[in-house]
Amino acid sequence: MKRSGTGRTALLASLLVLLAMTGGPTLSLSMERPTPQEIATLRQAGELEQRKAFARDIGNQRIRPDLLKRALQRARRAALSARGVSTETIDRLAPAAPPRALAGMPTTGNVKTFALLIDFPDYPHTSSLEYIHERLYGAGNPADAPLESLSAFYRRSSYGLLELSGGSTLGWYRTSYNRSAIAQTLTGRENLIKEALNYFQAQGHDFSQYDNNGNGMIDYFIVIWAGPDNGWANFWWGYQTNFNDATYRIGGKRLNSYSWQWESRPAGGYFSPRVAIHETGHGLGLPDYYDYDGAVGPDGGVGDLDMMDGNWGDHNCFSKWVLEWITPTVVANGAQTLTLQPSATTTNAVLIMPGATLDNTFSEFFMVQNRYRTGNDTTIPSDGLLVWHVDAALTPSGYDYLYNNSYTTPKLLRLMEADGREEIERNIPANAGDFYRPGARFGPTTLPSSASYSGRNTGVLVTGITQSGDGFSATFSVSDLGKPLAPPGNLTIQPRN
Repeated sequence: MKRSGTGRTALLASLLVLLAMTGGPTLSLSMERPTPQEIATLRQAGELEQRKAFARDIGNQRIRPDLLKRALQRARRAALSARGVSTETIDRLAPAAPPRALAGMPTTGNVKTFALLIDFPDYPHTSSLEYIHERLYGAGNPADAPLESLSAFYRRSSYGLLELSGGSTLGWYRTSYNRSAIAQTLTGRENLIKEALNYFQAQGHDFSQYDNNGNGMIDYFIVIWAGPDNGWANFWWGYQTNFNDATYRIGGKRLNSYSWQWESRPAGGYFSPRVAIHETGHGLGLPDYYDYDGAVGPDGGVGDLDMMDGNWGDHNCFSKWVLEWITPTVVANGAQTLTLQPSATTTNAVLIMPGATLDNTFSEFFMVQNRYRTGNDTTIPSDGLLVWHVDAALTPSGYDYLYNNSYTTPKLLRLMEADGREEIERNIPANAGDFYRPGARFGPTTLPSSASYSGRNTGVLVTGITQSGDGFSATFSVSDLGKPLAPPGNLTIQPRN
């Protein structure tokens, strides 16, 4: 869920204070993090546990299982092929992923969504419908790039594979009663949404057009309400969730997922698409990558360096891979020297997959991309290669993923910090030292190392990094499998660049 662009240091300090005040475990932060003052007030009022339960129930820490399952199957097939396994054997051991399940918002194509604007007699809106529509489905204000509009951000991020510009903006719908009359419950929220939708259907709007995959459901929409928020993990806050009333139909369709967000924070300002960009990532199936609970597993998420963490920069290569926007080069054995162009503008990425054999279904691997300050990445702190450690192990049931970035050790997605300082795990945002640049290397004897979370030597190496213009070249290899890792004294800390 949403955490705003206010000072990262203050947000991180707030989290530490909250953990201390609540005893640490069970904290869920699937939305903007609270200030110490808010927590003290909630605790004194006896509302803290209620707020924590509300946040936990939203569940945006989970990736959409079908997306990751399909991506893993595609990569395993590529890895087995790279090892010389015949197509017949691959089809038997790793059959092609079935067609995408008709559930959820499509990740490619011309996808129609809509925004529903609601204001109240006591809280009239500030931004016009035209102003908001331009920043959702139009070109937006170029001066605000890369967050000038929802459609522009996703057009760039998906390399033109996902087009959201055909959306509609409906509003402003003004209730006949003050906002204070709305019951701050699931039913209260959904009744308000239904009231507004029914109004626009009576005006002739065709809602059936937002069922993009013909499964009888409106895939995703955005609700924007006027007025102030009422505090962390509360009714009037910013988050993405699913519509609960399965009996309700509009245009003959059920409602699926939607984001629920403010017009501006603080109230009275003008609309920014920042929240909608983040929440639409959830609508597509992506999880939050920031840490809801600092007492469980490594702290710090991915150092804010992602649209699904600190709303900072583009979606990372792992997210783009599961959304089927890129097909990374898979290195499963041997070595390949490759040049990666900026991932903000090209589909280059490498997936290094140790252990992909005939009798082993891999789940732990590394991905590498070139993050360069261009496109959606113009505001990131440096240029260079980023290395990601992924652990996509399944739960015993086989229907979900064991790890996420909020409540588990290890994480689903962890940024390998090139300088070895582990600052993200101390709640320090990502910085230039986390980028792999010429002179740096990544492997079994570096810090961080390419060991698996169990301590096994994966044999993964990234060496010989060079730069030419905005491109970075390196040799990516998998070798020396099974050899013991060097003792900690032999690990080398990469210099800060």
